[in-house]
Amino acid sequence: MNARTHQAGFMRSLRAIAGAELALFRRFPRLVLAVIAIAMVPAAYALIYLSSVWDPNAKSNALPVGIVNLDKGYSYQKRDTNVGAELVAELIRTDAFGFRTMDDAQAAREAVRLGSLAFAVIIPEDFSAGAVPGVRPGGGQVTVVLSEGNNYASAGFARRFAADLGHQVNEALNEKRWEQVLLSVDGSGKSLTRLKAGMADVRAGAGRLSEGAAQYSSASAQLAGGFRQLGSGIKTIESKLPPDAEVKSMRAGTQRLVARQKELGSGLEQLQAGARKLTDGASTMREETSGIPFVGDKVSAGAAELATGGAQLTEGLGTALEGNGRLVRGATRLDAATEKMADGLGALEDGLRTLADKVPDDRQLEQFVASGRDLAAGAAKLRSGVALVESVLPASIEKLDGSARGLADSVEPALEVLAPVANNGSAFAPNMVAMALWLGAVMSVYLFNMRAVLAEHAQAPMLAKALGKFVLPALVVLLQSLLVFLMLVYGLGIAVPDMQTFALSMVAASLAFLATVYLLLRAFGEAGKLFAVLLLTLQLAAGGGVMPIELTGDFFQSVHDWLPFTWVVKTFRASLFGAFGNGWWHAWTVVVTSGLIALLLASFAGRWRTVERADYRPGIDI
Repeated sequence: MNARTHQAGFMRSLRAIAGAELALFRRFPRLVLAVIAIAMVPAAYALIYLSSVWDPNAKSNALPVGIVNLDKGYSYQKRDTNVGAELVAELIRTDAFGFRTMDDAQAAREAVRLGSLAFAVIIPEDFSAGAVPGVRPGGGQVTVVLSEGNNYASAGFARRFAADLGHQVNEALNEKRWEQVLLSVDGSGKSLTRLKAGMADVRAGAGRLSEGAAQYSSASAQLAGGFRQLGSGIKTIESKLPPDAEVKSMRAGTQRLVARQKELGSGLEQLQAGARKLTDGASTMREETSGIPFVGDKVSAGAAELATGGAQLTEGLGTALEGNGRLVRGATRLDAATEKMADGLGALEDGLRTLADKVPDDRQLEQFVASGRDLAAGAAKLRSGVALVESVLPASIEKLDGSARGLADSVEPALEVLAPVANNGSAFAPNMVAMALWLGAVMSVYLFNMRAVLAEHAQAPMLAKALGKFVLPALVVLLQSLLVFLMLVYGLGIAVPDMQTFALSMVAASLAFLATVYLLLRAFGEAGKLFAVLLLTLQLAAGGGVMPIELTGDFFQSVHDWLPFTWVVKTFRASLFGAFGNGWWHAWTVVVTSGLIALLLASFAGRWRTVERADYRPGIDI
């Protein structure tokens, strides 16, 4: 019975306190307008911000970007190319940004500095010369001029554009290079066929060379032996030749023989002449003495015999002269032959001496034979080397499959999006809606005196006081949630896969934020409003709504899981996008639990200020 009585008294106190807050609307009708205005603020705030960032990529072609092309082109492998001009044409064709061509690099930098250009792309004079050959990494440099101070978001676009630009240019250049590679591979296949045919000819020639070198080595050994025999024979002939003195003596003897024979001939001629005279005298004497008496006949007969003997002598001397003539002629021919023989022997001796000088010695012959062996060994190695080269040559060069473009850009990441988000505005919605609801909760408590109760309610239970004061601000934040929900779904057209879970998430977030702000006001009084703003700032930094919490400082990571904002953003993402494995229930439970704990603590925090009914007014002057 006491429990029922206590419960009934608790509910009467709660209704009475809530009724006192509701009575303010009858006493101050403008409070309704204030509630309506404050109820619309979160929706208006979220609408303004989200619509401004809804889909910036769709309007990137309105962003002014300057292009300065100073590239002079380059001649590579007998082909003229201007990568800068091709790049400018491609960029303008894509219409990714509001590209404007300019002629002066300094003017483009100044335009970026003054803010008339978001960023500028400057292509240097040697761009093609550095990019086409690919001698060194980053040889072709494109300068992207940006100003982070003018607009950090535009600078972010410029940085992403610079990375994409480098990939785009490298892809185009690689495609051209692969075209050359494919052509070279085709030519290499034909060259390989010709090379293999040539190697077959070389192998045959090397075989013949090896055989010839072996024969040459054998012949060189035989030739060396012949030279040695020749040298020995020359020495033998030289030893058998008569000495010069004997040859000269024989020459002198033949000359004397000719002279003496001639002298003998002269003497025989004189004897023949004397014999003729003797014969004539004997004949005369025979004739003259024949008449001499007594002895005339004998003398005449003796003279006749003498004449006959003289005639015979003359005839014999004539024969002797003829023989001597023949001897003279023979001696002359002998002398001439002896002269020729002497000259021939001298020439032979000189020739043998010269021939002996020209015949190589044993050391040279050994070198000659060794050279023949080396030549044969080298020819054999050449033959083996040719066979080795021929064995390692591939049978053929296979043509690369695919196209030049496919080879230049053969890898393309495939994105598998597990929790897809339609656009940039939708991605910002969880964070901005949470911020708008927090702002709405702060503004809602401004409407009412959250620390004052009527004097007639001073003895009501503390929890009844807290809940009674919480009811009307809760209705205001629920109205804010409804307006924000309608704005998101029907105003911006955000696709909500599950309306129920998203609506429950917004209700839980609004009430939990209100309970947290309520706790700050109850605990710290008017300073609690300042703490509410500071807590919002902390939650924006550590709630993980803008960037991954892992990228923030250690302090923010340590408080991340203890902030209601963190779990509100998670429940919004889970209900809107199916994020965190559709883990909506866990995040929503944490949000509800944090709100209940804050409301319970608010019941016991601080002191209540009592006010007479006549003096009780709204929290703002209206």
